[in-house]
Amino acid sequence: MPEPNPALAGVQRRAAESPDARYRAFDSYPWTKDRVFTEQLSNALSNAQSNGFSLSDAALLTRIQRFEQQTQIPIDSGAYKQWLSQNNLQPPKIISEQTIAVEVMTVPKPEDRKLAQLLVELGDPLGELAFRQITPEPVNVPVPSWQSAAPTSELYITKDPTSTDPEKEPYPKKFEEIVEFLQSGKSIPGIRQIPDTVIEDPAITTHGRLEAPPKPWEIGRTSSSEFPEPLARENAT
Repeated sequence: MPEPNPALAGVQRRAAESPDARYRAFDSYPWTKDRVFTEQLSNALSNAQSNGFSLSDAALLTRIQRFEQQTQIPIDSGAYKQWLSQNNLQPPKIISEQTIAVEVMTVPKPEDRKLAQLLVELGDPLGELAFRQITPEPVNVPVPSWQSAAPTSELYITKDPTSTDPEKEPYPKKFEEIVEFLQSGKSIPGIRQIPDTVIEDPAITTHGRLEAPPKPWEIGRTSSSEFPEPLARENAT
C-alpha cells in the first residue's frame, strides 16, 4: 500500500475545512503540464456538441473529473462558478501555447480548432490569435532535370544463376585467377619477385664507437672497488 503524500493530505484537509481553499487548489492544479488531462480535454471537446454541452462546460467537467481522480477532492461545478463570479476571477490557464501551436499546424481549418474555440469562450486572447493563424501550404520544391531523368526502379545486382550458394555473390574473374595462381604455386604475372634475404653492408655497424655517457647517479662517484667492506657485508647477508 503506497504511503500517503503529506502535501496532498494537507491540501485535502484545507479543502475540507474551507471552500475557498478547495477552489484555489482546483485552479492552481498544473493543468498545462498534465498530458493526460490535455488528451481527455481534446476528446471531450470533440464530443461536446453531440452531448449537448458547450465547450466551456465540457472543459469544466473534464477538469473536475481529472482533479478528483488525482486528489480525491470533489468539486461542485455550480458552486465553483459562483465562487469565480463573487471573487471576480477568471478560470485558470488550462492549455499551453505549445498545444495550441500544434493544433494550428495540424488542423488547417480554423473552425475545426476546438481548443482555440474553447479559449475564445474562456476569454483568452490566445484563442483569437490561433483563429487568425493560417496553416502553411506544402511548398512544391522544383526537382532538377537530372533527378527527374534518373531511374525510379530499385537498384539491384543480378546474381549468378549457376552459383551453388544463392546468398553468395560471384567473385570477379581476376580474383579467381589470382587464387588459382596461389594454389598452384605459379608466379602471378605483373608481380615483381623480391628475394627473402637481407644483405648487410659491411661499412655499416650497429655497435657505436663512443662510450656511453655516465648516468646521473654515477656522476662524481668513484669505482666500487674502493668500498670492499660494504660489498663483503652484502654478500655475507
